[in-house]
This record gives sequence, structure tokens and C-alpha cells, in this order.
Amino acid sequence: MDNIITSIHTHFDIKSEPLEILLSNLNLLHVPKKTKLIQPERSDKNIYFVEKGIARAYTIRDGKEVTSWFSKEGDLLYSTNSFHGPVSGYETETVQVLEDSVLYYMAIDQLEILCRHHIDIANWMRYVHQRAFLEMERRLINRFYLSAEKRYEDFMANHSKLIQRVNLGYIASYLGISHVTLCALRK
Repeated sequence: MDNIITSIHTHFDIKSEPLEILLSNLNLLHVPKKTKLIQPERSDKNIYFVEKGIARAYTIRDGKEVTSWFSKEGDLLYSTNSFHGPVSGYETETVQVLEDSVLYYMAIDQLEILCRHHIDIANWMRYVHQRAFLEMERRLINRFYLSAEKRYEDFMANHSKLIQRVNLGYIASYLGISHVTLCALRK
């Protein structure tokens, strides 16, 4: 659980007792690459902590996969509809593991109980969601106001290691550009 612990401590100063309680509720899961961990037709009531590997979330729009986020070591992943309740527009959300991965998981209900009983865990989750919101807002603003080239430069400045681990088509989709445009920008 080194990557998970490091990520928590890097971003938030959680006390050791609540951290140990959180970690003691996690269950180990090995997932082979290309597995669709969360699928639209199934409810998944778990939250996953990525120890090793990478995953992406995508939805289907006009018959095409549109990547909405990536999770790597130290990140969380979950179904938006399971975590936040039914959310319009996420009916086709899929979370796919892109590499052989080591995940830890717990039931979302259990995490909510831990948040009610441990302020450090609740504050850490609040911080995680704030970071996710800020990242999504930055991406939205970039999509409205930046050229494809500037969006790619921003991606490389913030996520340069993903370019070697993730299919370029998924990255192009995430940036809102075509695969051809992404290849031209990379040259």
C-alpha cells in the first residue's frame, strides 16, 4: 500500500490512527489489463485505490468512446453513479483498467461510515473531491479557450508520464482532439 499511503500523506496530513482504520478496511484486488472494472449495466458500490497500474473512465457519445479521466498510482476510482447517486449523462460510464493493476477497494457505504466517525478521513475525502473538481474545471476552461496545441502542452506539463503508458487515442479523446491532430502535435 506504499503508493496509496504516499499519495494520502503527500496531499493531506491525516493522523496515523484514522489512516490505519481506513487502510484496515481495504481489500486487495488484482485486475488484468483491459478489464472493464465498472460497467454501465452493473452497479458498483465500491471505491478503488490504485496501488499499481492505470485506468480510465469513458462514456459513449455518438457511438464513440470519450475519455473523461485517468487514475494512476495513488489515485481513487469509482463509478460516478454509484458514488454520487444517479447522475444524468453518466449512464454509459465505464472504467477500464489499462495495465495489469493492483487495487484496494472498500464499499462506498463503509467509507461514508468512516467519514462520519473520523474527521480526518472526511476532510481527506473533501480534499480529494476539491482537487478533482479543480482539475475538471481547468480542463473545461482549457477546452473552451485554448487551442489543441495549448491543451496538449498543458497535458504534457501536468501528466507527462501518461503519454508513455496510455493509448494515444484515449489521450486525444481526453483532450477533445482527433488522433491525427495529436500525432501532428507530438511531432
